[in-house]
Amino acid sequence: MKKLLTIALALLITVPAFSEINWQRFDFFSNAGGLNDSVSAINIKDNEATSLQNVVFTKGASIKTRDGFVSVNTVVLTGTVITGVEFYKQADGTKFLVSVVDDDSIRKMDYAVGGAPDGTWDDITGALSFTNDQDDLASFAVGEDILVIEDGLNSTAPYKWTGTGNAAALGGSPANAKMVEYHKRHMFLAGNDSNPSLLYFSDLGDIENFTTGLSGNVAVETNDGSVIRSIKSGFDALYIWKDRSIWRLSGDDKDNFELQRMVEGIGCLSVHCATLIGNDFFFTDGQGDTYIYDGAVKLRLISSKVEGSFDALNFSRFDNIVVTDFNKDYFVSGTTVGGSDNNRIFMFDTFHLAWTKFVGMEVNAFTVGDDGNGVDTIYFGDYDGDLQQYPSGTNDDGTAIDAQYITKQMSFPSMNPDKTFNKMLIYATQKGDYDLNVELRTDFSSTGTNKTLSLQGANSLWGSSVYGVDSYGGQNLVSDFLDYSTEGRFFQLKYFNSTLDQPFEIKGWQPFIEASDSI
Repeated sequence: MKKLLTIALALLITVPAFSEINWQRFDFFSNAGGLNDSVSAINIKDNEATSLQNVVFTKGASIKTRDGFVSVNTVVLTGTVITGVEFYKQADGTKFLVSVVDDDSIRKMDYAVGGAPDGTWDDITGALSFTNDQDDLASFAVGEDILVIEDGLNSTAPYKWTGTGNAAALGGSPANAKMVEYHKRHMFLAGNDSNPSLLYFSDLGDIENFTTGLSGNVAVETNDGSVIRSIKSGFDALYIWKDRSIWRLSGDDKDNFELQRMVEGIGCLSVHCATLIGNDFFFTDGQGDTYIYDGAVKLRLISSKVEGSFDALNFSRFDNIVVTDFNKDYFVSGTTVGGSDNNRIFMFDTFHLAWTKFVGMEVNAFTVGDDGNGVDTIYFGDYDGDLQQYPSGTNDDGTAIDAQYITKQMSFPSMNPDKTFNKMLIYATQKGDYDLNVELRTDFSSTGTNKTLSLQGANSLWGSSVYGVDSYGGQNLVSDFLDYSTEGRFFQLKYFNSTLDQPFEIKGWQPFIEASDSI
């Protein structure tokens, strides 16, 4: 009996219980810090990504594949580029989409009665004649229920369209211009070929009178080596961006207009560099920096975390960037180094104050308009004669969305330098009969060990390490242990899927790390 007791005690001493394994669990359930590629991958925050594409962040800080887009026009304008698009709604509720195309045409698309755009572009160029190319970005403004159209050429005067018939020249002898803006019952023009620092305006209450009454012009620091690049109404004033300055025109007409330089040393290059979101302007300057501007003298730089990505843009095409705001987020379309078309979207999430970026969307013109059901949607013109609608579906007009998210280099500093990444419990939204790829990389390797998480959510047993599907807040949640047993000092996770119609949404993850006994 004593011999058996001694053996039993020896076994208890030499075989540790599971609870004695030196593992630590780490929780990652708030992952909406966005892209940060401006500093070391070790030093960014735990909730930030070293690289990502085609993902967005939910209000609950989950990571999910962005939505797709779908073509609106039933017939592609083959061999053309859309250089401008505008949602035009008249006072009686009649709605149109209007575009300028680099085949020297202006086109409109009707909305079906009680429905969405009908998909057919109708040529309304009429007797107008102009010669533009893909980089002549069009500008639009609505005043007195009339759509004013500027083709982007500084050597032509604006046009008008009233919702019937063809477009025509805007009356009242307007100056040549590149941009238009309606403000305080005046139509403002800028970008004249001979006087690029003059701001022109129509008579008060008459957008087709530029010669009499309260019409006129204002010189915005002429001969200073810069020109007017963009004009935007906001905060009860008109704001003017030049290459390296921002100006404000306050007042109601030329009898009390007051021009003030608000910002010195920072401006922009594109007609479409700025948009107003809430009580702030968001704009991207000629160096690829993005700012929030309060309309007075306060600027806040918000692009410092994505300097790596913005530095990879084609500097010579910063005058061709286009921006918009949608769901209170800021979208910037630019061109990567070596490119000649806008092929990269940067989106600033104003809720999380975080950046993400999209590939697969070539945007030369933006507008936000009615989807046919009273809901705002983005319409954008591309370089293939297509008008696209975003968000829509789970693919890009039939092409797969290549979505990925790569974490920081995680060192788990509370543990010894050498350690083992044993298991990870991952939580994701149930989607369908396909997988999410989860790659574990060690010590700065560019590749690693790939495991998959089924997003089908079929009832599984403990033997396969899947706990099944649970419902939380109306959503089905898939949870799964992934086994890695990988040694290293730094660990990095890559989540990805590039297959057609296979979006994912990651709620969070919990790595279980085993400490090393040695230092």
